[in-house]
Amino acid sequence: MLLSIILIAILPLTTFAAKDTTLDQLRAQSNDVKASEIDLLNAKEEERTQQIANLLGFILPEYTDNPSYVVTFKDPSPSKKGVEVSLDGASFTTIKSPYTFPALNIGNHEVKFRFNDETDTVKILEYGLTVLPRAPIIDSPKIEDNTITITGKALSNSQIIYTISANAYNDTGLVNTNGDGDWSLQITPQEGLLDGIYTFSAITRKYGYASDIATPITFIVGENTPTSNTQESKDIYFAFKDISKDNIIEIIKNNRDLAILSISFFLLGIFLTIILKSLIDSKKDRKNYTQVETILNKKEHEENKESKTLREIFGNNSKEEDEKEKEKDIKPKESDIKADVKEKVEPTKHESIINKDVFLSRYRNIDPDDETGKEKKKVRISLTSKNE
Repeated sequence: MLLSIILIAILPLTTFAAKDTTLDQLRAQSNDVKASEIDLLNAKEEERTQQIANLLGFILPEYTDNPSYVVTFKDPSPSKKGVEVSLDGASFTTIKSPYTFPALNIGNHEVKFRFNDETDTVKILEYGLTVLPRAPIIDSPKIEDNTITITGKALSNSQIIYTISANAYNDTGLVNTNGDGDWSLQITPQEGLLDGIYTFSAITRKYGYASDIATPITFIVGENTPTSNTQESKDIYFAFKDISKDNIIEIIKNNRDLAILSISFFLLGIFLTIILKSLIDSKKDRKNYTQVETILNKKEHEENKESKTLREIFGNNSKEEDEKEKEKDIKPKESDIKADVKEKVEPTKHESIINKDVFLSRYRNIDPDDETGKEKKKVRISLTSKNE
């Protein structure tokens, strides 16, 4: 009995002694639990934020170099109650899509959006937005008397931190911009400006925030190389007095634009000439039509309204021709009459144009006049001498 009691007392002590844990181990386990819990909470918060952001239809970036950033959103509420925004703790104001931020300063900003979701439940979406300076603009360098001069443009009243290197030469410096954002610096190496390929780059810094690195520029310094990567502008001029028979071909070859321009003007002149000629001819035709119409209308309203040919109306017959026509034999031969009658019955394709007097003089035997010479019925003679 006593032995049993001793064994029961010893066994628990040996069991717990084998599983002893130090204080550091307990703290490490506690930290691991907290870190995993924090990561889990952060993941859930990001998921929740993403779901809310999807309701508005956009995600605000964490960094931007555009102080007037623009967002486009939608109102998910059934009643379209609108979307509100709050900047840096200010009161909420209603905004419309697209919304442009009001030129935010360089630095961190707290942005909140408030709206109603599909169930008309109020949602608040929070962002942290950091506005960075924009990378500086670097102009082409100028090299004069062992000195490199570089200018550019950047954020006003900011700092330009630059780096220039070539072979073993390397230099870093800082220059400030003025109120308009202009900056300029001169680099004069103590050991002299060595020949080689130089690379220059810079960033903009303001209020402790730096921009992205500007696109580097590369230029060459050497005796047989240009001292600047910019070409000097040359004045271009041209005078027709410089053209001669000897150099006209060479001028055209060297000035293709001039040849194209000359050909274009030539074609344009031809086109305008054709149009002008067409207009003049059309004007003349209208004038002739008007004159003919005037004469015809005048003749039509005269008291003697006998039908006449165009030759009679416009007076192309002379008096001598009319007299000769009247002196002709009033009674033509029987063969002529038959031939004329046959021609009248079966007219040829090419008929002669005659007036009324000639017709009556040649065909009096078949003319339907009475003995006194008056017409029994009105006979009208058309322009082609056919009865109408």
